[in-house]
Amino acid sequence: MLIYHPAFDIYNSVFRILQLLQAMKTEDIELDRLRIWDFYLTFPNEAKRISFPQELNKLKRIFKNKPNPYEDLIGSNRVFERMKSYQISALRCLASYGLIDRQLLTKNIIKRTDKAIPDNLLKQMNCQSTQKENIIKLVTSPFNDLPLYGEKGFKYRTKLIEFKYDPI
Repeated sequence: MLIYHPAFDIYNSVFRILQLLQAMKTEDIELDRLRIWDFYLTFPNEAKRISFPQELNKLKRIFKNKPNPYEDLIGSNRVFERMKSYQISALRCLASYGLIDRQLLTKNIIKRTDKAIPDNLLKQMNCQSTQKENIIKLVTSPFNDLPLYGEKGFKYRTKLIEFKYDPI
């Protein structure tokens, strides 16, 4: 049986990554951080499982809506790992179009170039659901300033990527 899901579609990944890069206030972003944000943009319902720092706990209330049992993932780590090849392919596609820096991509850093995104694509990027808007707000919030590595880092708080052996 064939089942389509946007998480496993390269072009949908390209679209989501562009949305995230447009919303980011920082100039560049680590590959793992972008992959995690892409996961939460694809599965906004999973954001309620993030361990928020005490000072940002008010942001967690945004994601405490009525649970929908059809949106819950069993094995979110497995889904996240399965998405990796699609995300990497999407990033290579963006690099080939000149929308992200190819040299930095080889160093696992993602940086938008000055090349303009086509207008019709920008219009589509601005039309999104409330859940996805909330994830974009989370990305652009102080939550983005958390370190990626270590016991208080973003990897630890999401539990999507192993963090124990990270350089601190």
